[in-house]
Parts: sequence; structure tokens; C-alpha cells
Amino acid sequence: MLKLERKHHEKCTTGVITLDNRFVCYALERPWLNNEKNISCVPAGTYEIERYDSAKFPDCFSLVNFNLGVGLTPEFQRNYILIHPANRVSQLQGCIAPGIGISGYAEEWMIVDSRNALEKIRKIVYNNNIKQMEIK
Repeated sequence: MLKLERKHHEKCTTGVITLDNRFVCYALERPWLNNEKNISCVPAGTYEIERYDSAKFPDCFSLVNFNLGVGLTPEFQRNYILIHPANRVSQLQGCIAPGIGISGYAEEWMIVDSRNALEKIRKIVYNNNIKQMEIK
């Protein structure tokens, strides 16, 4: 199972993704804003990881936990929570951006080399048949 250990900051949430206690990559999310749709980081819990593909976000992953109200259809409190490439926290709408590096730049946190980090996650998920992510 992949794990995401996070630290909550005023303007963002940063984290580290691991597999079997080995570093995979960093993560960047919006700050915790009471689980508000599109502006809050995802709530802590264990999520199913599903492949997701769209024109805007090809070959990425979605997170699903029906008990936490997270799914892929509009009836869920939080829908389309994705792990997808992004550079800045302002580009995220409740999703998670992976990165090889992370930095607080001026007024906005940034993630570095997000596409390569997502590719690393893809290989790990597919090669190891990973089905879940625990988010703390």
C-alpha cells in the first residue's frame, strides 16, 4: 500500500509518498479547509486507487472511499480527487500533485518535476499491483 504522510500549513498541505517505508516522491495539496469541495485537501483515510483517464488528465489516478464521501460521480461530497501533474498549489482543486522536489516559492508552494513523479507512481502501482493509498 502506498502511504502519504502530510503536514498541514496555512497555504498548502505538503507530504511524502512512500511504499514499504521507502521514499517515492513528495506531494502537494491545498490546505485543509474543512473538506470543502475543490478547495480543501482530501481527508485522511485509506483510499482505493483507480486508473483515471480524461483529455485534461490522461493516465493518472483517482481516489475512492465511499465511507468518506469520495467518489467519481456528482452525488459524492468530494468527487474526482485525482493524483495528477501540477506545478503550483493554485492549480489544484482538491487533488494531489506528486513531485520529485517541493519548495515554498514566494507566496505559493510549488512541486518540481510532477510528470516524472507521476510516472514513478504509475510504475510502482502497476508493477506491484497496488490498490490502495493510506493518507494521514
